[in-house]
Amino acid sequence: MNRLFQFYNYEQCYAHYTKRIMSIRQAKIRGEIIVAKPVLLLSIIDGIDADVFPSNYIKLDDWLERRYSTLMKQYMKGSQFDKPTDISNPFWHLQSDGFWHLQCSGKPQEGVTPSKRWLKENVTYGNFDDDLWVLLQNKIWRQKLRDYIMEHKLTDDSWFGKIASEGLGAIAALLFAA
Repeated sequence: MNRLFQFYNYEQCYAHYTKRIMSIRQAKIRGEIIVAKPVLLLSIIDGIDADVFPSNYIKLDDWLERRYSTLMKQYMKGSQFDKPTDISNPFWHLQSDGFWHLQCSGKPQEGVTPSKRWLKENVTYGNFDDDLWVLLQNKIWRQKLRDYIMEHKLTDDSWFGKIASEGLGAIAALLFAA
């Protein structure tokens, strides 16, 4: 569905949610930021594009798992970790960022990330804030948000700086030795 709302302020909504996405909490292990939450967001956006999720009821199903797995492999290139983060982690923990909500029929053990099996058995669906869902229904704004996530949450510019500084150090060493 690519319906436009006559009195809906897409720009304001986009600005609000890009700010929220920039502040999502991501684990950092041995200096590496874990990209599981942004990858889950992209997976869901791809599902909206493919009409897998025609309504704001996102189930943890085989399609979402496959898409998440494919994107994790793509964005983990060059990672120090051999194994991608299981989808259960971002599916559960994205709740803490305030715009993703889970409708559960039970409570997991306190302080433990529930297993994928538990999530499939006890989470009826996940959903976004209504305003974010409306934004994601518009193809143009959905693509803008996708691009924003890729640029700001899945592109690591820090290694460019590291390469540049190491390169400059090598050049300085060569000049000093000459």
